[in-house]
Amino acid sequence: MKDLFGEDIVNIACKAHEDVMRSHGGSYDKRNKLNDLTGSEWQFWTKTVISKPYPSNMQHKLRSQHGGQKPPQLCADLIKVFTKKGQTVLDPLAGVGGTLLGAALCGRKAIGIELNQKWADIYKQVCDLEHLDRYPIIVGDANDKLKELEPNSVDFVLTDVPYWIMDQVTKTRSSAARASNLSKFNEKDLQTKEEWLSEMKAIFTNAVRPLKKNGYMAVFIGDMYRGKEYHFLAGELAKTISEIKEFTLKSDIIWHDDSKMLHIYGYPFAYIPSVIHQHILIFRKDG
Repeated sequence: MKDLFGEDIVNIACKAHEDVMRSHGGSYDKRNKLNDLTGSEWQFWTKTVISKPYPSNMQHKLRSQHGGQKPPQLCADLIKVFTKKGQTVLDPLAGVGGTLLGAALCGRKAIGIELNQKWADIYKQVCDLEHLDRYPIIVGDANDKLKELEPNSVDFVLTDVPYWIMDQVTKTRSSAARASNLSKFNEKDLQTKEEWLSEMKAIFTNAVRPLKKNGYMAVFIGDMYRGKEYHFLAGELAKTISEIKEFTLKSDIIWHDDSKMLHIYGYPFAYIPSVIHQHILIFRKDG
């Protein structure tokens, strides 16, 4: 390991990518300033539905102590679409470090911000167990710590937002739902949707500064069915972030997550959906 960001991993991963590209006869356009993908790879990743299955690996059980962890390979795939080799990814709500692990898998640098020391410690454990270089996770409130980062210092933002605290209302389906452990937002009593959206807007407003101009941001968000109503949280969050003048909504990618455990909701009296998809909202900093 040569430095904090693991330059050795960057060089090894880049060489591996070039070897694979040559072996498949891929054609890379030197005018490409966004990523290192060949034309056929670029075409594949313009699809708006991700149905690729991702394994439960890389210490999945350990990482699953955090209710919102994402497959590192999925994060790596997204990072490869929106960055070039050696560039830097930021996750302002890092959790157990799925984004940072994904960056290590594909030879990018990364930095995370996480409020809870427990999740940062689990990320470090996973790196040690998987023999991966650790990228820095800054422990603290994202609204404060984002202001400390250098302006225009990161190439891509990839994060998974904490859900609106719908699952702490008294009439939830289980005690486990009431005890959700995703983040500080789930520690607030009966946070309204408006308060949640306001909190999200503040964080993403602060994420503007460290992101380079024309850089992209990808945000995981799932919809919810609560209180006899389907809540299209992705649409509401997309509208809220779009109110930040620097961000333009560019796409909504659907991740079909077949690993979700299904429950028989409503049977045999009412139709209640089993939500097995998540949205990945794509924004670009144009301002």
